[in-house]
Amino acid sequence: MGVGAGVAAARGVAVGAGVAAGEGATAGGSSAGDPVQAATTPSASRSGTANQTRRARTAHPPLTANRPEPTPPQENLNRRTNGAGPARPAPCARPRRAADWERREAAVRIDPIAGLAGALTAAHEGVAETQAVHQRWNVDPELLVPAALLTALYLRGLSVWRDRSRPHPHWRTACYLLGVAVLALAVESPLDALAEHHFSMHMVQHELLVMFAAPLILLGAPTTPVLRGLPRSARRALVRPLLRRRETRALWRIATHWLTAAAAFTALMWAWHLAPGWYDLALEDDLVHDAQHLSFTAGGLLVWWNVIDPAPLRSRLGYIARMGLLLAVSTPKAFLGALIAFNDSALYSFYESVEPILALTPGQDQEIGGLIMWVPSQMMFLVAAGVVFAVWAHKAEQRQRAEDEARLAAARAGAG
Repeated sequence: MGVGAGVAAARGVAVGAGVAAGEGATAGGSSAGDPVQAATTPSASRSGTANQTRRARTAHPPLTANRPEPTPPQENLNRRTNGAGPARPAPCARPRRAADWERREAAVRIDPIAGLAGALTAAHEGVAETQAVHQRWNVDPELLVPAALLTALYLRGLSVWRDRSRPHPHWRTACYLLGVAVLALAVESPLDALAEHHFSMHMVQHELLVMFAAPLILLGAPTTPVLRGLPRSARRALVRPLLRRRETRALWRIATHWLTAAAAFTALMWAWHLAPGWYDLALEDDLVHDAQHLSFTAGGLLVWWNVIDPAPLRSRLGYIARMGLLLAVSTPKAFLGALIAFNDSALYSFYESVEPILALTPGQDQEIGGLIMWVPSQMMFLVAAGVVFAVWAHKAEQRQRAEDEARLAAARAGAG
């Protein structure tokens, strides 16, 4: 009985204290605007505020427990326009701006067409200040598409050429593929970007086209494989009637004559390098630049065609005359290189207006370019003349041996 009375009394005291606390809070709230009254009842105001805060925490869980996902700015805008009112951002979350979302969307968007267009428009423009040299590759469809098409015809012709009337060893195929690779790398690799800043690199590019790509392609004997790679209907309708025309054969004889080849090669070299404004125009205009490279490659093919026998076609020159042709075209080219190297004045104003990539002054760069045209080119011609001499000696030895064997066989037949 005493315990029950004590519990009841405690409950009554607690209830009374709660009611008093609530009334004190109400009185504190009503007197908050009166500083004098608030000062006279400080304890009641503080206790009421504390109890109110505890009841609020008990009735509502923390908002961070069920925090909604942040709404993109565009959805907020839609809500405003639809009359739903502005969407309040989540507590403790920073609202994202529309520019941030656009920037993030642009970072993940990839447009291959725009990237290819950028590569095409950036061709032959040199190296930018913020760009590494090894990243500067060109994409020139006017070169890559014909080269890929001819290579595909070459490989297809080899695969369908089963009844071969003459051998086509693997080294010829390797030479052709290597020549096409050198041609593409000379024009499409970062070397072309360096050539926009340095005359010496431009000279390296031209030497690769004339002294390496052209002879390697001809050593691959591309005539028969490329023609056999064409569809049979195309060969019957186009190739055969064209090759049977008298005008075609006459033009071919004139174009491949050694005198035409030597004159065209020398004239092209001297005109492009010494004609006023020609070289600078090639550096400023992509179309003229392509014409320059095409003319150098064509001149190299004409010269090397008279030195190499690109089977089944054969040069009309003997081996001694071929060595004379190499001497005839190498001497003017070496003299031109020496003239450029030892010239005190700048021959090409374009290179004075661009930022150099290598630690070379325009004068030093021009001197090195002239030396590249002179010394390495002359060495390549001498090596080629040595190879022609070795082939001539080998052929002469074979011919002599065949004659000796025929003479010995005739003597044995007469004795028997």
